[in-house]
Amino acid sequence: MSENKNQSYFKRLLEGQINLNITFWIWFVFITLAINIFIDNSFSQVNYHQNANELKFSIIIYLLTFIYSILIFIAIYKSADNYTGNKIWPFLSKVIISINLFFSLLGAYEILKVTFFEDYAIKSEINSFKESLPLKVNSFSHLTDIGIEDKNIYYTYKLDKMDKTSANDYNLKKFKSQIQDSLCEEENTLKLLKKDYILNYTYLDKNKKKLIDIETNKLSCGKGIYDLDILKELIRQGN
Repeated sequence: MSENKNQSYFKRLLEGQINLNITFWIWFVFITLAINIFIDNSFSQVNYHQNANELKFSIIIYLLTFIYSILIFIAIYKSADNYTGNKIWPFLSKVIISINLFFSLLGAYEILKVTFFEDYAIKSEINSFKESLPLKVNSFSHLTDIGIEDKNIYYTYKLDKMDKTSANDYNLKKFKSQIQDSLCEEENTLKLLKKDYILNYTYLDKNKKKLIDIETNKLSCGKGIYDLDILKELIRQGN
């Protein structure tokens, strides 16, 4: 009995038979606000290093939100047509719900690009991260710039306690080897290298004069770059 009543109510809601005030303020404003708060508190921006399960769950949530936006658009539009009071109110409700649907469409398009076009996701994340620069990395260095062009990602670091003179006493060749080793071992940068991205690191001294350029691609990591992937696949097949 209760289930039939619920079905009957939602059917009437979609057909615009529920009062416009209830449909607009409860089902649109309140529910949409609750959904947005839930998403903001539960999900970070979709990015290139999400695992498969996180990515699938995020897509499902955003897809359901988009479907709800379409359904509530239909409900309010029909309810506004059935409204018998002042005509300004139904007109305004149609305008607001149309704007909401438009932004929902833009959001859905953005999610599709980020989800299915990985290069776009990487570029978007880098451009977003750039807004937070300069960023202090540790007690002696700052990340001052980051950029991307095609498959090249560029990082610029400033070493706050080093100048050209002191750099001459420092083994820059060893420093380059240490940087490349760390890039080949760190999970997120390794993923980029496997996708044929080239990581370009420029280090400046405290006077912003160039000390060294370090270019790293997947060949820099040696032939064993895919060993861990092969091991994971063997373990998966064994299970």
